[in-house]
Amino acid sequence: MNLQFDVVIVGGGLVGLATACALSQCDLNIAIIDTKLCQHEFLPHAEISIRASAINGASQRYFSKIGIWDDLCNSKRVQEFTEIGVWEKNGQAHLSAQAKDYGYSNLGYIIENNVISHYLYQFALNCSNIKIYSHEAVDCTFNDDFVFLTLANKAVLQAKLMIGADGAHSWVRRSENISVLERDYLHHAVITTVQTEYPHQSCARQVFYPNGIIAFLPLWNVNKSCLVWSTKPDNASTLTSLSESEFSNELFRLTGDKVGKCQLINPRMVFPLKARFAKQFIKHRLVLIGDAAHTIHPLAGQGVNLGFQDSALLVSTIKQLIETNKDIGLVKNLKSFEFNRRKDALVMLTAMQTIQDMFNGDNLLKKTLRTIGMNVIDNSQLLKKQLIKYAMHI
Repeated sequence: MNLQFDVVIVGGGLVGLATACALSQCDLNIAIIDTKLCQHEFLPHAEISIRASAINGASQRYFSKIGIWDDLCNSKRVQEFTEIGVWEKNGQAHLSAQAKDYGYSNLGYIIENNVISHYLYQFALNCSNIKIYSHEAVDCTFNDDFVFLTLANKAVLQAKLMIGADGAHSWVRRSENISVLERDYLHHAVITTVQTEYPHQSCARQVFYPNGIIAFLPLWNVNKSCLVWSTKPDNASTLTSLSESEFSNELFRLTGDKVGKCQLINPRMVFPLKARFAKQFIKHRLVLIGDAAHTIHPLAGQGVNLGFQDSALLVSTIKQLIETNKDIGLVKNLKSFEFNRRKDALVMLTAMQTIQDMFNGDNLLKKTLRTIGMNVIDNSQLLKKQLIKYAMHI
């Protein structure tokens, strides 16, 4: 006999978990399929995680609506940033902004990914209408009324809608032959955690140089930041092969006047960076969200926020369909969701590609254009406010 649900979500990462938790308030029976969710049961309080995300105002409000924001704040591991500083090494381009100048208390928050996952997981565990399965999905079929998802333990889950939230290499997307437009950014991201000589002072910093982009995301400890160093693949390999002292010296050479000397406090991880855009976000009884639908360069820290915006709009769409007694799995009822999310993702993909292209290399014309462009923005309060509002999703 099939196990019956309203919605099955394949993928229990940040976006998948958030979607399940938000949907639990719609009086639906939900299944989450993920083999690694149990790792979020405990949160090591003495260890800082390697990966962290910049959370904008829209995502913060979504966390509040779900009901985990107070728990996140009480963990003492949420760091607001009140200032941004962007500059070009060996160039004249620069941009800075402070939240107080625009009447905001902050410009966003930096939170370790495993902290967000922990509190979402705890929320899901306490929801009677969320069932978690730790077995891998191996097959899915569809008929007019249902999707049938088979797990590795032979269990068959039946639902009105399947949500693919299983990341950039989505099994759901591949199993349904949804093609993807891809472009290699020709960058790998080296990610780690560093202790900086100077306190971060709640400032998110980013430096562009001919071979890449270095970002410091301030963490809840005043001298610790998440480091995201995007650079050419061969240079990323070199950076990870350096000794800790050699790595720190190279980092100091490029950024030392802003943050001082850095000490590694976590191992270095490397991730290839690609732009991805699924040709379809929806099919009959299927929706793709988050990295399963799109991936972008991390240079503006908007990737996970795009995913949370997918989640929030999908939950709102499903709620409206239920209230009007419409089928939540029909393509015609999900078209508006797809249109809006494809539009926003395309805008962000285009913006990230343009910024990366403009700062790639040391061409004199490019250097002149980016200096003029960034300094015009930096000297225009109106332009800066509009950019900040867009980034904060206000």
